Amino acid sequence: MSYDKEYLKLTTVLFRAMQNVEAVIKNDISSYQLNTSEFGVLELLYNRGKQPIQSIASKLLMANSSMTYVIDKLENKKMISRTTDEVDRRITMIDLTKEGHQFFSSIFPNHVNTLSQIYQSLSQEELANLIDSLKKVGYQAMYLNGEKK
Repeated sequence: MSYDKEYLKLTTVLFRAMQNVEAVIKNDISSYQLNTSEFGVLELLYNRGKQPIQSIASKLLMANSSMTYVIDKLENKKMISRTTDEVDRRITMIDLTKEGHQFFSSIFPNHVNTLSQIYQSLSQEELANLIDSLKKVGYQAMYLNGEKK
């Protein structure tokens, strides 16, 4: 097969794999009565601790207006709290509440188990190689799109 056909095949396989992975993950997340944005915020706070709202939006690739909506929903569910930064009062800090931490620590192992089921057919070496390869592809696409590496 020529490289052209391999590129097309790889693109098709990559998109199909991502659709299937995304479907499993969305189904898993919705079983906790969360959407993917809410889960992303909780996961980030759970693993990295208190964060400025702008940082959360940036890391989750969301507009600030959309992030405010998600934060409002999580605050209404008593999962997160907002505080004003002590040094720079213009910055709003977001953190898990005790209830939010307990809730997420109860569901996170199940989510990790779902991920392990998705990737169980890969050896550790294959997993590491796939991560490295997809990073290279992602960086190259980012470069071609005019973004800096």
